[in-house]
Amino acid sequence: MTQTSHPDCFKCRHLKVTWRPERPYACLAMGFSSRQIPWQVVLNASGQPCMLFEPKPQRPSS
Repeated sequence: MTQTSHPDCFKCRHLKVTWRPERPYACLAMGFSSRQIPWQVVLNASGQPCMLFEPKPQRPSS
């Protein structure tokens, strides 16, 4: 998988943006927070793209 074909964490239901400036991103599925966006951490640590990506549910239109 290339850098351009990684899962988009901002579209994943497991991404959480924290209030901690030293670790602004968290992955609830994997249980970690980091300065880097989670897909980068997973790819650097395992050499594999994230396998826990789940799209956010659609918001009802008003």
